[in-house]
Amino acid sequence: MSDLRETAGVAGQRTFMQTLVVYATPVMISMLILGFASGLPLYMVFQKLSYWLRDAGIDRSTIGFFYFVTLAYTLKWLWAPVVDRVKIPFLSKRLGTRRAWMVTAIAGTVIALGFVATTDPTGASYRRDDTGVRIAQIEAGEYQVLLDSLATAEADPDRDAGAVIGHVIHPVEPVVDETGAQVVELPEDEYRRLLSLVREDEHFEALSVFRTLATLLPIAIAALLLAYSGATLDVAIDAWRIESASNDMQANMAAAYSFGYRIAYMTSGLGLAISEWSNWHVSFLVMAAAMAISAGLVFFMKEPKAGVGRRALEGSFGVKVVNAVWQPFKDFFARLGWWIIPVVALISLYRISDFTMGVMASPLYSDLEFDRAVVGGIQAGPGLAATMFGLFVGGVTALRIGMMRALVIGLVITLVTNGAYAWLAATAQPDESWKLLIAIVGDNLAGGFVTTVFIAYLSSLVDPASAATQYAWVSSFYALFAKFLSGFSGVLADAVGWVVFFVLTAAWTIPAAILLAVVIRFGPAAAKGEHKFAERQTE
Repeated sequence: MSDLRETAGVAGQRTFMQTLVVYATPVMISMLILGFASGLPLYMVFQKLSYWLRDAGIDRSTIGFFYFVTLAYTLKWLWAPVVDRVKIPFLSKRLGTRRAWMVTAIAGTVIALGFVATTDPTGASYRRDDTGVRIAQIEAGEYQVLLDSLATAEADPDRDAGAVIGHVIHPVEPVVDETGAQVVELPEDEYRRLLSLVREDEHFEALSVFRTLATLLPIAIAALLLAYSGATLDVAIDAWRIESASNDMQANMAAAYSFGYRIAYMTSGLGLAISEWSNWHVSFLVMAAAMAISAGLVFFMKEPKAGVGRRALEGSFGVKVVNAVWQPFKDFFARLGWWIIPVVALISLYRISDFTMGVMASPLYSDLEFDRAVVGGIQAGPGLAATMFGLFVGGVTALRIGMMRALVIGLVITLVTNGAYAWLAATAQPDESWKLLIAIVGDNLAGGFVTTVFIAYLSSLVDPASAATQYAWVSSFYALFAKFLSGFSGVLADAVGWVVFFVLTAAWTIPAAILLAVVIRFGPAAAKGEHKFAERQTE
């Protein structure tokens, strides 16, 4: 830690070169890698799984309910003291508590991603024929729904009947499988093509009849394991970050973490492109391999020395329980007083637009019939650049005009970029990728900006002496209300349609803006992140 402080210089007296060089230190590079490992599981379960489910003919309401598994990220504060205190047999002795929990949590994400890769939400089974072509085997009833929808499309003057007429004229006859059920066998590429052609037809939702509980339950279990493991990894990484750098370096650590997190987002976009070039199974296997590599890199990182937070847990068992669980919450409440009510409300509402919009963005791309490779390319290319620029601009803005004013700007650009998705839903055609580019780039730019300033605000509310537990609690609580509503986002989208849905998500910035104005105008220093904490001891 002393090497990092010497490289960085004294806060407020750093030269420009010192500011840049600090990001090349081993601890910052480690933070970047850990940010990537933390972000990839969330984005795979939050976005790419929903994209796959929609491609498979799952209705939007069911997709929305799948989002409830990410409540693990909201509730992680419940087991944060366990991650802080409990040692994992063998690994903790060899690696230390922090790295042992990281490796264990990453192993959970690898297992979950690999398990998802072995499933199929369509309920279809697959084999390869003599030429190596992958053949899908589906129920005869599902195939009849597809044919009925194609017949409807052929009669619709607004649809390109020429693109589907071949399927109508040359239907595949069902056969009897080994269980005695009637099934239809056709190449996987053709099956995927049929699913995409019926997406705008009224028969599409009828496919949900064939997506049984037996088909979706294994996916839901794997998604829950992925979310729980990812949330546990977050807790371990936050503790590692706090103990690996001095208090004045935490902003730099958070910036490196955010960069890694957003790179994971773009990498998940690459997974989308892989699903187009190959299939979803390969895509999830590649992401599992990326997580396994991250686990290997953890072995080369340094285990931090126990900081003041862990040293405070000495004494009897009762004292340890109080210090580990109750004392951090008591200190937080005492510092804010009754202002904890508007502050917690602000934390809960500030990013509600992002969460509710984000869970339905991928299903929108699917419904608009954008090419998956195009979507993935935009996310991994211009989207990545926009995110990184947003992270940088957010940090500079908070430094130049103040964190609270930067929060105001964050709400404004969130309002505008959510509105851009309403415009996309109302006007975009499958070949108008430039509109998709505008929407994704704008959303990523806003997301990068808001991420930086909001993490800075949350961190300013946390006492460094008990940062691991307090930050786990604060970062979990801020998403509770938003994630709960996000679980019903599919129901809302079904009820009002895409355009009105995104207009509503944009309008949800207004309550947060009102609360932010109240805190800025009347709030005490602690509510505005200006409380002066005692300097944290370092080793």
